[in-house]
Amino acid sequence: MRPASNTGKKPRVLFACGDADFGYTEGKIWRLARRLKDQLGWEVVAASHEREAMDEARKLGLSCEFLPIESPAVLVADRLRATDEMIRETADINFPGSQLPLWKVLAMDDFLSSLHLLGAQPKTDLGADAVIVPLMAVDNNTKGSCGLYTWLISEARRKNIPVVGFEVSPLGNKNTLSQLPADHYAVKSQWSKDFLLRQKVARPQQVSVLRWEESYLLWPGRDEYTEAFLEHEAMAREMLNLSSDEPVILIPHHVAFLWETRKILEALSLVQFHFNLVIRVDPRTVRRHYYEREIVMESYGREIRALPRVVIDERVGVGLLLQLADMVISAFSGTTTERTLLCRKPTIICQAFGERGWQGEYCYWEPVPQELPQLIDAWKGKGWLDRRRLAGIVSELVTGAAKAA
Repeated sequence: MRPASNTGKKPRVLFACGDADFGYTEGKIWRLARRLKDQLGWEVVAASHEREAMDEARKLGLSCEFLPIESPAVLVADRLRATDEMIRETADINFPGSQLPLWKVLAMDDFLSSLHLLGAQPKTDLGADAVIVPLMAVDNNTKGSCGLYTWLISEARRKNIPVVGFEVSPLGNKNTLSQLPADHYAVKSQWSKDFLLRQKVARPQQVSVLRWEESYLLWPGRDEYTEAFLEHEAMAREMLNLSSDEPVILIPHHVAFLWETRKILEALSLVQFHFNLVIRVDPRTVRRHYYEREIVMESYGREIRALPRVVIDERVGVGLLLQLADMVISAFSGTTTERTLLCRKPTIICQAFGERGWQGEYCYWEPVPQELPQLIDAWKGKGWLDRRRLAGIVSELVTGAAKAA
């Protein structure tokens, strides 16, 4: 993930955050920048027009670059003259398929207000290997944020620096003309990805859905459950010897569902992509002098050996495991599957003579184990198991730009 440089210097990534996005995420946004730095080992610089926001970035050990957005006030008369000229020049331009003139939507609000930013560009040279900028939307259109993001993307375009636009304020509102161009878009949900594709803002290969824990850093509010995962994720992956490059499927085991679990494991051998499987057992569970780990190894030995990689775990808590996993398959509905719905994890409950069909947006009941391979491969084809880290997106763009140069 660390492309070589001709100069031997680490790539420099500028991570931008305006006043509105800092407030929207309650400061958590800088932790995503810190996570990016830790995972890539690159120089990640927090860039903002807001000094208070930069103070919080420094507390996380990030280097900062202050980019002030200060306009030499434009006279009201000049603003009105410019707006009048804009109306006359665009009088014959309508929105496609309608009789609505462009100026009626833009002139007296967006255009007139944007003149406040005339001459407000930072007086500095943009030096970076990649720029990461929040997407413009309803909640982050303050004058400072708009000026900062517009200037950064304009300068990046001029210098052929790759840009990643990421979702903070939720997408979906009608102001799609505010979406500044990016080379890649990192969004918080499949719905947001589909929205950008429907609006023809981007092509499918230009949009990635962030992993659950990284989307959390871009939400308002805090959740102790997710905070615990962010604190212990690296340790859990090391204990399980799991990389971040292959999907992880979790099976929470229960000794009352041995037949279902055997059939699930048997079906997983027919899945058409490589994955890591974690079977979670409880070290306190004993049946007829056998611990649950021993029951799993004795009951499913043949099925386990047919799979690419299986970890039987009794050390990492199931709460951490379900957040680490990309998908959960369970023979029963319980605490684990209920939490997976809150974590937006694709989940299948496969129980003999059980229900069939959707339970909400992320959980599917399927009583016939033989149907699992087709279902899982279809979900993989739709991208539901391909949540990405921001670090992987940025690394791919920087490497591609370096090769092109």
